Amino acid sequence: MKRSISMILLGALVAAAACSAAACVEQPDENLAPKPPNPDQTIPISDVPGVFAGDDDNTHSHMGDLGDQGARDPFDILAQRQEEGPPEIRTRLHSCQKVQITALRNMLSSLGVNLDATGDPPTAGQLIGGAAGALGAATYDARVGETIVWSAAGAAKLFDIFVQAAPEIIANLPNVDQCKVDGVGAQLFNGDACNADGIACIIGRPATATHVAVCNEIVKKASSPEVGKKIAVATLMSGAHSCE
Repeated sequence: MKRSISMILLGALVAAAACSAAACVEQPDENLAPKPPNPDQTIPISDVPGVFAGDDDNTHSHMGDLGDQGARDPFDILAQRQEEGPPEIRTRLHSCQKVQITALRNMLSSLGVNLDATGDPPTAGQLIGGAAGALGAATYDARVGETIVWSAAGAAKLFDIFVQAAPEIIANLPNVDQCKVDGVGAQLFNGDACNADGIACIIGRPATATHVAVCNEIVKKASSPEVGKKIAVATLMSGAHSCE
């Protein structure tokens, strides 16, 4: 019995030694060669600075800078960063999550919109309630969470919601606490002219001359100033809250 156990252990040791020896066999050099990051690379990969962290034969190929074809002028990168703006703005150019339904409701409520109101045509609150599919609402029975990516239907529905909410936003903005400066609220319009302070409140950032110009142009070209004001508010808010 003891002899049988010894033979089994000896066989296992021999098998393990054989596996270890096979694993240590030197691999052909060509199997370890790095692959260029771009098959259409016009610059020889060996001439691109910073590609290899170690040696050509022992590391994966990684570009050493932000350029597609080799080194990029750091002043060019700096100029691009300055044109795009500060980090909190620049990041919005590359990533923008869909406004979650609860956040949308909270935003409109904070701007004086009554989401419990009903009417014909449907109010903003009714549109939100009936647009679960377009807005990517969660389906908990199917264990599916709310979507975080915009869809064409969702973006269009968001614009419709802002159009219906616009009259209340325009009327109630002077009373909105977060838009007051020294206790004085901001008006969205001075007569038929768009007000930069009011625009800044609904888009959540300082309004530029371009924001004001776009707003005024929409009001001017609409069938009536009242219609133009609603479309202008919806346009500005849709653009601001979908990173456009």
